[in-house]
Amino acid sequence: MFGYVKPYIPDLRVREYEFYRSVYCGLCRSMKKHTGGLSRVTLSFDMTFFALVRMALLRTDARVRRRRCFLHPLRKRPMMDDNEALAYTAQISAVLAYYKLEDTVSDEKGLKRFVARTLKPFARRFRRRALRSLADVSRIAEDSLRALSALEKEKCAVPDMPADVFGDMLGKLLAYGLDGTDARIAYEIGLHTGRWVYLADALCDRESDRRSGSYNPFLLSETSDAPALTADAVMGGVMALEAEATMRAVDLIDFSDRGILRACIENIIYDGMENAVSTALGKERNDDERSLQDPWH
Repeated sequence: MFGYVKPYIPDLRVREYEFYRSVYCGLCRSMKKHTGGLSRVTLSFDMTFFALVRMALLRTDARVRRRRCFLHPLRKRPMMDDNEALAYTAQISAVLAYYKLEDTVSDEKGLKRFVARTLKPFARRFRRRALRSLADVSRIAEDSLRALSALEKEKCAVPDMPADVFGDMLGKLLAYGLDGTDARIAYEIGLHTGRWVYLADALCDRESDRRSGSYNPFLLSETSDAPALTADAVMGGVMALEAEATMRAVDLIDFSDRGILRACIENIIYDGMENAVSTALGKERNDDERSLQDPWH
């Protein structure tokens, strides 16, 4: 994913923050175990959300203990023991990281392409380890990213179309291995979160994509009658609806006595995602203004 699905820390209680951090650090340990130590460079807030939702749906018995890690050796930190949800998330993270690099090599130029090409052999090893037990996952990711690539080559000017493809992929990955109602809930959460993420990324990258000439459906859909500021307002409403749809699906989960888990998920959907986009949009506009004022910036 793209780095927008993260908590808004100021609104988390201390015990909620500690729990969230235990999942984040636990996922890091799980990645080392299941896909290799180097795969931990792809650790993200987005996949931590993925793990939280899987834990909720699997009714995971979460066990947390304090440990040291190589990045923070002086003080023990809360880390969740490896479990089914973390293991699956670690494997999905490795698969998505590989295809993200493959897409970068195909579509980007210059330094980004060089870095992606350098990292791709390592990511291929992570993916190979992940697919030992998840062969079908590769097909889901490949089919979806192939469809996204086709829309990009066609210069699709309808943001909903690529957003649907990305959301469908995330929904299928989140629901993989689940049955019945749990599978349907997982798919709905993944679908609407994925649509939200794709639209957020396209919206926030609009000006940088304009400068680089990269594909962006918002740029292709711009007209003199629909300036960028109007698009921001419209998409703000659309993304609010996607967040509400995500939360309606979350409301169907039986959290029982796992209030901390629910609080973390709600914080991410209601506060964290919106704050991440607002921050990214502000940075994008500030960078654009600086580049106009100072051509050497």
